[in-house]
Amino acid sequence: MNLSMQIDSIFLIESQYIKSLYPFSILHCGWELRLGTLKYYEQVQKMFPNVRLIFNAREKHLKSFLSKYEHSEQEIRKENILILNSSVLPETEFFKELDRKYSEYLKNPGFSKSALFTYRGIPLAALITAEDIINPGQFDNIFLPKLFSEFNRLLPNLEIEKPNIISYLWDTLDIVGKQIPATFDYFANFADFEQLKSIGVHLVEPDRIKIGKNCTIAPGAVLDASEGEIIISDNVKIMANAVIVGPCFIGEHSTVKIGAKIYENTAIGEWCKVGGEIENSIIHAYSNKQHEGFLGHSYISEWVNLGADTNTSDLKNTYGEISVKILNEQYPTGRMFLGLMCGDHTKSAINTSFTTGTIAGICGIIVADGFLPNYIPSFAWRGTKGCSYYKVEKAIETVRIVMKRRNKELTPEEEELIRDEFAEAIKNY
Repeated sequence: MNLSMQIDSIFLIESQYIKSLYPFSILHCGWELRLGTLKYYEQVQKMFPNVRLIFNAREKHLKSFLSKYEHSEQEIRKENILILNSSVLPETEFFKELDRKYSEYLKNPGFSKSALFTYRGIPLAALITAEDIINPGQFDNIFLPKLFSEFNRLLPNLEIEKPNIISYLWDTLDIVGKQIPATFDYFANFADFEQLKSIGVHLVEPDRIKIGKNCTIAPGAVLDASEGEIIISDNVKIMANAVIVGPCFIGEHSTVKIGAKIYENTAIGEWCKVGGEIENSIIHAYSNKQHEGFLGHSYISEWVNLGADTNTSDLKNTYGEISVKILNEQYPTGRMFLGLMCGDHTKSAINTSFTTGTIAGICGIIVADGFLPNYIPSFAWRGTKGCSYYKVEKAIETVRIVMKRRNKELTPEEEELIRDEFAEAIKNY
């Protein structure tokens, strides 16, 4: 992205309201959210390919993230640093707005060339120039994020127009349908559309479709991009008679099963198996919903398995506003449609029915006749009122078995987070 202000590194920090991303936030940092084709931090890196990313989050969560992903050196240097609150949606217009405001400020600068960008006085980003980096290292790593809270009056405040904010996990469901077309140019098409048509694949508006390398698309499949772009990543298998409606993204090595119905505003991560009916949902990597059943207006974290004929309700019969329970607090969502917000490593049995606006924690074994309550704690065994809990040693053993099937290993840092969550969850059983 071409901006007049020079940025050498971007310092991504979690919002102080990270609990609002529960249950995803149990094992993940805020900037690991999937927005569409990409996770938050991946999208920032795509937008600024020559800029170094630095991360700041809850200590154990940051260690877990850095243990799993390739990353640049994390030290603070004497360079121009853009601090970014990861609750702000990383859109081109947002960064251009920062650039315009900063350029105007430099015409009559105040006591510092560094500046804080605010909306209605709330800090959202800050540009710290190299000359203001006093003590590169541990001090600045601790001090810089506090510019947004304790020290926000130390810099000139530049008020910007309202950006798009991710306040709650379900806000991503409003974003995904816009983020897929916004990132369309990041992907290349490697498919021969004429060859696909010749074997009976139906392509509607193929100029809005991109298919990656080594993909297999069977006869009878329909890719309908008339309402939005469709992006199929590398090594994807789409089986016969599957229907995919854009905007939609299917991640690397994922499989779309026979007769699947994938509706608009849906993003499927890497190494997933999906089938049945899916609408306006985000599924992270290594999660499966491969049988019949409906998943709508839902956010599914990693390593989740939804059993055959699992269904989510995403609309009240009264058509009223949906409220959700996170831990011990109720939250009005302002939404008419909301399905399941599901944490990592949770599994549902066959014929499971999730009620409207359900929050389910991590490492659950969900088994129940009829509808479940709309809050299911971590490590729930059954999920119904008064249910027992999944012993942490057995849960971790199962996690290791499942991850090994994908040639992945549970890191010590991830295991510590799982054990920490168990220690909290067990207090409420």
